[in-house]
Amino acid sequence: MNGIPRGWVAARVPFTEEHPAWMRDGPRPEAPILVLCHGMSQGPEAWFEMAPRLLALPAHMLLPAGPYPHEVRTGGAIRIGRAWYLYDGGPDRFRETVDRSERWLLEVIARAEAERGWKPARRVLVGYSQGAYFSYVAALRHQNFFSHLIAVAGRLKEEFLVEELAKGGPLHTLVVHGERDNAVDSTAALRSHRLLLDAGYRAEQLLVPTGHAFTPEIDERTARWIAEHALTV
Repeated sequence: MNGIPRGWVAARVPFTEEHPAWMRDGPRPEAPILVLCHGMSQGPEAWFEMAPRLLALPAHMLLPAGPYPHEVRTGGAIRIGRAWYLYDGGPDRFRETVDRSERWLLEVIARAEAERGWKPARRVLVGYSQGAYFSYVAALRHQNFFSHLIAVAGRLKEEFLVEELAKGGPLHTLVVHGERDNAVDSTAALRSHRLLLDAGYRAEQLLVPTGHAFTPEIDERTARWIAEHALTV
């Protein structure tokens, strides 16, 4: 590393903290579980405003906070936002932090199921924005654990999922994107749908007249998709 005097050795120091999450029991132990991954700099509480219809579904609900806290300054106020991974423009930090978040999320789900007595017939992973980028990786790597995926306003990082895209699998995905999304290019995002189909996955896409947002229309239509595909036995 440039600028580091000779004799210094890089080290990593372990650090842990508790992360907030919201949970709600479904109507019966075997009900599906919905795991919702918020966007960059948000927190799990964002879902209460963004997705009332989704949260009203008869399912177990788990809303975890991304494990990477960071400072957010808006309008003179300071708050702590959350992220699912760290990105510095290169692949290494992204891969490392996604891997850690992925392992952590599986532990969070297992702990919630054990503590609440949930025995879900299906597990649905819903990701918005950065949460969608992360959810693509987590769901495709663990598609015998997650049965369904909804990815809103994100894209599939195909360069990190070469093996998973070489063959199909049981995961059923809904790709949702805004026609006027200036944060995540719609062409690249909707390519995710084509990649999944070409690999042999079951996948649908939904293009809505909005920008980079989780709108009431998206809330309604994703809730309807889950009711049709994941709540029925």
